Amino acid sequence: MEVSVEQLKKLREKTGAGISDVKKALQESNGDMAAALKIIERKLGGSASKKSARATNAGLVEVYLHSNGRVASMVEVFCETDFVARNPEFKEFAHGLAMHIAAMKPEFVSLKDVSAEDWSKKKIKYEEEVKKMNKPSEIATNIIDGKLKSYFGALTLLNQLFVKEQGKTVEGVLNEAIGKFGENIKIGKFARFEI
Repeated sequence: MEVSVEQLKKLREKTGAGISDVKKALQESNGDMAAALKIIERKLGGSASKKSARATNAGLVEVYLHSNGRVASMVEVFCETDFVARNPEFKEFAHGLAMHIAAMKPEFVSLKDVSAEDWSKKKIKYEEEVKKMNKPSEIATNIIDGKLKSYFGALTLLNQLFVKEQGKTVEGVLNEAIGKFGENIKIGKFARFEI
């Protein structure tokens, strides 16, 4: 199938993917933009896992200050090269993360960052709640695990729905950025301030 220049341009603007990836996706989907978009997202997400072991020795610290001057956030975003770190689109990505942190108040980057102390305190609380339900021990354990993952997941940056694209998690947007920039990208420390 022949792909028009307009289709290529439109899909490339939406995804930031390379021209050859965009063309292949459009040909594979017979020109269906929605299907081509899904193909690109799948490909960009798949490339993220391949890059995850690569060192991230460059990056930037991005700051977001809300218009009322009462809420601000800072975030470290690491990448592999200074070339990507200076890219305006990378800075825009980091700014979006800082804005998300200001809006959604995450406490951890991922579930592995939750301290054992915080986890066990919440677990004790949920064990007491579940004990009152008189469930078999295997079911009770599953309920407790589900409650813990749900509670801490809501406080975890990577698990939250991204404020700028509600259909995607922050982790999904991060994986797309990894595919788009062709480098491993990691989120470091972050802080949120509010008066």
